[in-house]
Amino acid sequence: MTSLTVSQSFARNLLDFSRRDLPEEAFDRARNAIIDTIGVTLAGSRHQGSEILRSVVLPTAATGKSRIFGTDLTLNSLDAALLNGTAAHMLDYDDSNSHMHGHVSVAILPAILALADEHGISGPAVLNAYIAGFEAAARMGNAVSRRQYTLGWHPTTTVGIFGAVAAAAVLLELTQEQTATALGIATSFASGIKSNFGSMTKPLIVGHANRNALTATALARAGFSSGPTTFEHHQGFFAVFNGAPESYDASFIVEPWSGPLRILDRHKGIKQKRFPCCYALAPPLDGVLALREEYRLLPEQIASVEIGVHPIRFPHINVQSPDTPLAAKFSTSYTIARALVTGTVTMEDFEDEAHFNDPATRSLMPRVSLHRYENDNPSGASVIIKTTGGQQLERFVEAALGSTYDHPIPEQAIRRKFLDCAALALNSNEAENLLKRLETDEFA
Repeated sequence: MTSLTVSQSFARNLLDFSRRDLPEEAFDRARNAIIDTIGVTLAGSRHQGSEILRSVVLPTAATGKSRIFGTDLTLNSLDAALLNGTAAHMLDYDDSNSHMHGHVSVAILPAILALADEHGISGPAVLNAYIAGFEAAARMGNAVSRRQYTLGWHPTTTVGIFGAVAAAAVLLELTQEQTATALGIATSFASGIKSNFGSMTKPLIVGHANRNALTATALARAGFSSGPTTFEHHQGFFAVFNGAPESYDASFIVEPWSGPLRILDRHKGIKQKRFPCCYALAPPLDGVLALREEYRLLPEQIASVEIGVHPIRFPHINVQSPDTPLAAKFSTSYTIARALVTGTVTMEDFEDEAHFNDPATRSLMPRVSLHRYENDNPSGASVIIKTTGGQQLERFVEAALGSTYDHPIPEQAIRRKFLDCAALALNSNEAENLLKRLETDEFA
C-alpha cells in the first residue's frame, strides 16, 4: 500500500475531523470568537490603512455577494477576504492562540465569511468550518510555529493560511484530493515576516492570507495541480520555513486527529484581548493596572517601571520610542506609560495624535524598561514599580485576563467591546441588531 504524503494525510485528517460530533461548548467558543472578530473588523474598517487599501482595490474589483464590513459594498469573495482580513487585524484587537503562536480567527474567518456570503451559507455550517480551520491551524502551529516565530516568520500568516484553506475546504465540501491540492498550493502562498510589525503591512498580509487561501481552494476545486510533496520535499515548506528536521514535527498533522479539540484547550484555546495592542503586552498591562489601582498611583509618583517577559516575547515589544501610533501597539514604554496615566488602554490611544503625543505619557515613557526574564512561562510578565517615595511594588502575572478559559474577560466587557467597535462603523441600533443576529448564528 502506498503511503500518503503529508498533504494527503492532512486532508484526510481534516475531513475526518469535520465529520465528528462536536460538543456544544465548541460551538459556543466558535460563536464567541466570530462575534468578537466581526466587531474588531468593523472598527478596523474605519482605519486609514483600510481606507487606503480599498482605494487601491476597488477600481479593479469585480462585484459579488460578499460583504465588505463597515461599508455598503459587496464584492467578489477573493477581494472581500483581502479587505475584511486586513481590517480584522488592523487594530491588533483580535484574539490569539498559543498553539499557533498567532491570531487564528483573523487568519480564517474573513475567508469563510466571504464564501458564506457568496454561497448563502450560515449557521452550523459556518461554525463547523471555523472549528475545523481552528483545529488545522493549531495543529500546524504545534508542528512548526515555535521555530518560525523565533526565526521572524509571522505564523498568523505562514501557518494561518492552512487554517483558512482547511475551513474553506470544509465549507465547500471539497474532496480529499482537492483539499490536499489546495494545501499544496498554499505552501507557495505562505508569507509574512515580523519586521513589518507596527505598520499597515502586518494586517495587509493577514488579508492576503485569507485571499490566497480562497484562491488555492478555488484552483484545486477547478482541477489545478500542486506538487505532491510540497511539505516534506527537501526544498518544501518544512525545510524552507523551519530548517533542520528537529525544528518541526509533522506528526501533529499526519497522525489521526484524535483526543480533545484544540479550541477547547482551557489554557491554549481562544485568547481574547481587552487591549487593542500586541498580545504580548497584555500580561504587563494587567500587572501595572492592578498595582495602579491597589496603591492609587499617580504618574508623578513613578520613579521607574521594570517589565520582564519571556525571551520569545521580548523582540517585538521592545520598541522604546515608537514614531507612529501603529508602532506604539508594540511599544512597552508607550502602552505602560499610557496605562499609568489614564488607567486603561483604548483604541484612541493608537489613533489620536493628541493621545499619542500626550506630555504626561511622553514624560513617563523613559522610566519604563523591558528585559527578558528567566521564568519559563511565555504567557506571563513580571512588574516592578519603584515610587519616588521609596516603595518597591511587585506583581507577577501568570497569564493575562482572557488568555485562558479559567480566567475570562467578563461577559459584559466582551459585549461592550463588540458594541464599542461596531459603533465606529454602525449606529447604535444597527450594532445592537447585528449582535442579536450573530448570537443566533446568522452569519451570512
